[in-house]
Amino acid sequence: MKKLIASLLALCMVLSLAAACAEGIQTIEAGKFLYSTSPDFPPFEYRDDDDNIIGIEPELIALIMEKIGLEAEAVAMDFDGALLAARVDQGAKTDAVVSGVTVTEERKLIYDFTDSYTTITQAIVSKDGAVTEDQLKDVIIGVQSGTTGQIYAEDDYGANVTKYETYSLAFQALQNGQVDCVLLDDAVGNAYVKQIPGLGIQPTSYEPESFAFGVNKGNTALVEAINAVLADLKEDGTVEALILKYNE
Repeated sequence: MKKLIASLLALCMVLSLAAACAEGIQTIEAGKFLYSTSPDFPPFEYRDDDDNIIGIEPELIALIMEKIGLEAEAVAMDFDGALLAARVDQGAKTDAVVSGVTVTEERKLIYDFTDSYTTITQAIVSKDGAVTEDQLKDVIIGVQSGTTGQIYAEDDYGANVTKYETYSLAFQALQNGQVDCVLLDDAVGNAYVKQIPGLGIQPTSYEPESFAFGVNKGNTALVEAINAVLADLKEDGTVEALILKYNE
């Protein structure tokens, strides 16, 4: 009986601490953290064979929210929609966009970003890895709409760019010969190369990009709470372990 009472007391303490952490944090739905995401972005977010959304970011944000005392819930949509859903000036439907979002000066005007948890660089995926950066001006480039890959490609190569709502569609186009390559984040490119036989990847000279979570503009308490937990998870090696887990 004493052991049972002790266990119940311990559980109550955990629940009380979680509630205390969540106190003062405003979210769209009480007790929940709704995040918009485009789950076609392995290893960061994608669907498993049972249609569950998994990956680095869903697992990381679930750990963070557990510490804060909120329940993380993914709301799946295409990337443009995921960005839009977290915009306060567009009547935000989610508390944040968690979808491999690169921090840019333009996006800082729209979201309050958490601290970054990893960096990536742009890469080129093509059949047999034949397309290199110096050939991009002469080929048709596939990109996902709304990504920094689209921004770079359109700024540098304009008319040679074809946009797709999802990376799945972009890679279908690559396999069907509708585009010559896909410009995207290197970690995601490596994941698709592992999945699809006959593809290869080439690096680019674009600057490294920082990934973070784009929280509703003005929700400072939520950003600070996420950053506090994220700092601990970086320090104890959890973030690094998750990145390695989904890049095996």
